[in-house]
Amino acid sequence: MSASASSFLLPDTEPSWKLWKNLAAGRAESVDSPAEYKESSRPMVVGLPATACRTMGMIFPTTDATLLPPMIEAQLEKRGIHVEREPVHNFAWHLLSQAGGQSYVSVDVLAHPFPDELVVNHAVTYTPALRLVTLPPNDLVVLEEQGLLVIAANQGGKLWHSHVIGFAEMPPEDLAREIELSKLALEAQEGFGVVRGVTLVGERLSLLKGEIRKYAVIEVDTLPALHANRSFSPAAFSKLLPSQVHLAQKSRENRRRIVSILVLTGILYAVLFAIGWWHLRELERDATVLEGRVALTRAPAAEVKATAQRWRALGPAIDVQRYPMVQLSHITGIMPPSGLVLKRFEAKPDTIELRGEARDLQTAEQFLEDLQKHPELSRFTWQMPTPDIKNKIATFKIQGKLGGAS
Repeated sequence: MSASASSFLLPDTEPSWKLWKNLAAGRAESVDSPAEYKESSRPMVVGLPATACRTMGMIFPTTDATLLPPMIEAQLEKRGIHVEREPVHNFAWHLLSQAGGQSYVSVDVLAHPFPDELVVNHAVTYTPALRLVTLPPNDLVVLEEQGLLVIAANQGGKLWHSHVIGFAEMPPEDLAREIELSKLALEAQEGFGVVRGVTLVGERLSLLKGEIRKYAVIEVDTLPALHANRSFSPAAFSKLLPSQVHLAQKSRENRRRIVSILVLTGILYAVLFAIGWWHLRELERDATVLEGRVALTRAPAAEVKATAQRWRALGPAIDVQRYPMVQLSHITGIMPPSGLVLKRFEAKPDTIELRGEARDLQTAEQFLEDLQKHPELSRFTWQMPTPDIKNKIATFKIQGKLGGAS
């Protein structure tokens, strides 16, 4: 994301805001409040006034960059500043330079609680407004933000520290005293160096140049305005968002993801429906072809079926095992050599009837059992009523019925 592709909201000297469509354009539009700016076609960077975002300079021994965040948190808590970790950190840090074994770090901390009127849900990041302008190197800068006076210090033109010093209407002697106090506090930090002078920004403050020189032993310069920092790159800055904006964007992203899933699911169902419809049409086409083929083969199939039925009806006639002579041969083959006389044999297509005499009941029953066990005759169900016994001679009647016969 480049600066030329982004829009920027910065506080004006009055209680209003300036909208920059491009930092290099040099022209700005007036906006009453960031929350009222709804246009979201371009990425939005919100430059905050010092009342909504404190900037503090810190000096640490040069160390691994991954160790800086916990060291910064410890310093913020030591200074009694509220630190948020969830759902998102409320501070961002910038490594300005490293020299002489020391790291110069500038930390931006959002106000707590964050003002609702500054919530812009489509903002890509927040940053102090003074990071979006070019600061005079090695000078203190005093400027007016929305009716308040703000003093800022920088390292090589990069914002190092800023804080509100009073109302815009404060007397020159009070302003000079605040400048002196800020100068002494900054120079007291080991490694910061000497403050060369102070630059008063804006037409109204420029008129106080002579008055400030009366009360402060410091070189005083003036500028009509601070120019936009054309080298500013949002991508190079740590992302800083209020928790309200972070949660709103997360919720919007979740809704977008759900909508995407629903759309993709709908497309998938539509594709599956189209495939199913096409497959059904193919099956119907195949069924029509098969019905045509069946119609062509229906008459020959009926003839084959009728022929099979006729052959099935002729089965008993061509089954050798159904021939009476063959059946009689099997029966005589299992008769004992003596003690049993077969007097009558009657064979029909599905029944066989035997009548005879046996020397005793046991011989007749053994004959019945042999009929039931015979490999060919066992297809018949053999039954024998109780034989008549006269003079120890058993007159029997045995009947065999083919399976399924009544």
